[in-house]
Amino acid sequence: MLQIIIALIVSITALIVVSRYLKLHPFFSLILASLLFGTLMGKSIIEIFISMQAGFGSLLQQIGFLVAIGSCLGIVLERTGAMTTIGNRIIVAFGPKKTVLAMSMIGVLVGIPVFCDSGFIILSRLIPALSASGANPAQLSLALSSGLYTSHTLVAPTPGPLAAAANLGVASNLGIVILIGLIGSVPVGLVSYFFSKKLGANITTTQSTQPEIPQGKHSFLLAILPLIIPIILIASGSLAHLIPTLTSGVSVLQIIGNPSIALLIGLLCSTLLISKSQKTEWPGWISEALKDAGIILLITGAGGAFGGVIKSSGVDVILKEYMANSEAGGIIFLLIGFVLAAILKTAQGSSTSAIIITSSLLVPLTATAGFVSPVAMSILILAIGGGAMTVSHANDSYFWVVSQFSGISERDAYRSYTLVTLAQGLTALVVSILLFIVL
Repeated sequence: MLQIIIALIVSITALIVVSRYLKLHPFFSLILASLLFGTLMGKSIIEIFISMQAGFGSLLQQIGFLVAIGSCLGIVLERTGAMTTIGNRIIVAFGPKKTVLAMSMIGVLVGIPVFCDSGFIILSRLIPALSASGANPAQLSLALSSGLYTSHTLVAPTPGPLAAAANLGVASNLGIVILIGLIGSVPVGLVSYFFSKKLGANITTTQSTQPEIPQGKHSFLLAILPLIIPIILIASGSLAHLIPTLTSGVSVLQIIGNPSIALLIGLLCSTLLISKSQKTEWPGWISEALKDAGIILLITGAGGAFGGVIKSSGVDVILKEYMANSEAGGIIFLLIGFVLAAILKTAQGSSTSAIIITSSLLVPLTATAGFVSPVAMSILILAIGGGAMTVSHANDSYFWVVSQFSGISERDAYRSYTLVTLAQGLTALVVSILLFIVL
């Protein structure tokens, strides 16, 4: 047991050091950590690579299509101006006196299919017009950025929660994972709104150059359709697992509710947004999206490789006795997931990597800790996502995107945005514990 603990500490420390100080790409950092852990456990190189290949292939088998199709869907919504259409409609619906709350809601919604970095770049162009009518631009920027960050780390099918679901064996119950993530996003989003409003009140922004983003020329219904349909279909597919008494509709729900098929239907719907003038451009968008997806899949697969090596070491003996005899074992396990993800996030900057690595590490321990049902696993993913939000600072690329495109100075970003992410992460942890107790 002591050998396993030492191997874990050394390999995770090496992962953090080479990522942060040597600037090694996360893919190779994870490969190095896998090799180091396996070597310290006394395994041969052949045994290590067999475990790595099994973990790598198993994870990509489950989420490869999802990440690729999801990336394509996101870029179509971005380039056609659908995101701008959705944003403008929500702002109008909330009214001029509640623009900060509207920006939070926009962020949470848009952050589901679109990466938070590109989502902020796209939607931050709405801020100058809103601030001209009297709204505080710093509050708007913080609300938008933290809203995007909420769903980016908590709600599948974004890559982090999706990979965690695959790691923990609940990819077939993605509807439940999404539902728990959405439930957690409500209080986290509200906390980010209140903190954004409070911390942004006394911050002065400088004007920043905004990129040329296509204006939304579509109806709100058409713009939001590709986003809503996959979520509804995936949720419907989960009914087959939750309500066994369903008969005639089960097979149909299982087919259209398959996450890959549901996202593909959403992608097909998004083609209706492509204008005649963009007919020659959209194949290039898809190529760009697939390149981005390839990087994500490699990092995700490397996380699975690391998890595969750990699984083969018998690491579950570490907490077995304690978890079996402690009534608070489940809550302790949630805290472990949160703290580990928070350490990885704070040290190396990437929320997605922190979620993938943490879920990989915890897989061998879930059954011992009593986490076997899809609901329990989904709550664990929520806690891990909360840790991966805590905290965003200078080594996180999104920190600089928010600062640059909002015109908030680095010093003020630390005093506002970084503190908001801390509050968000802690809120997600509290919500996960409450859900674990109640459910």
